[in-house]
Amino acid sequence: MLLADIGNRFAHLYDGKSVVNFTLDKLIEKYYNQKLYYINVNPNNIKKLHKVSAWIDISPYIELEGAYKGMGIDRKAFLLSRGDGVYIDAGSAITIDKKLNGKFAGGVIIPGIWHLKKSYEEISSVLKIDSLEKIDLNILPKSSTKLTISYGIIAPIILTIKHINREKLPVYCCGGDGELVANYIDGAIYSKVLIFEGMQKVIKESGC
Repeated sequence: MLLADIGNRFAHLYDGKSVVNFTLDKLIEKYYNQKLYYINVNPNNIKKLHKVSAWIDISPYIELEGAYKGMGIDRKAFLLSRGDGVYIDAGSAITIDKKLNGKFAGGVIIPGIWHLKKSYEEISSVLKIDSLEKIDLNILPKSSTKLTISYGIIAPIILTIKHINREKLPVYCCGGDGELVANYIDGAIYSKVLIFEGMQKVIKESGC
């Protein structure tokens, strides 16, 4: 079974073994005639996708109790992958969502780490950094600008997650920076395939 999570920049393909990133045009070129189930968050892709008759959009079959109108289909699929918990998708944006009693219980969206780094550079070239330093959340940085910026980016994200997760629910992470975030949360589970697990459940339950 081929599954694709089509985002704003890349299409993430899961073949049951590994996740590979493609541009949408490359994905269509390579898998045009193969049966493929997908979700898509970018409305600019719709015309292209409708031309691929072998592919199946499972978005109409994805239902999450409590979800609001306009909630991203990728967020819904992610939340359906496991039980109650806090779900963090750390990509170009970071979504932090809670599921309680099988229902969407609220969430927040904040800029992704790449965008946060760029925002510092836009303030001053002195604040430009290429990567984040590993930080200790219990120690206020005082040795370098890079460390203080890293703290300024990471600490608010982790504190927001802890504030949302006052029930001490399981924490699930995915996305390009999901592993980085998971490393700061005791017991957090990071996996590249959680969204695809949610998609598989929808396909199995709906028979689409």
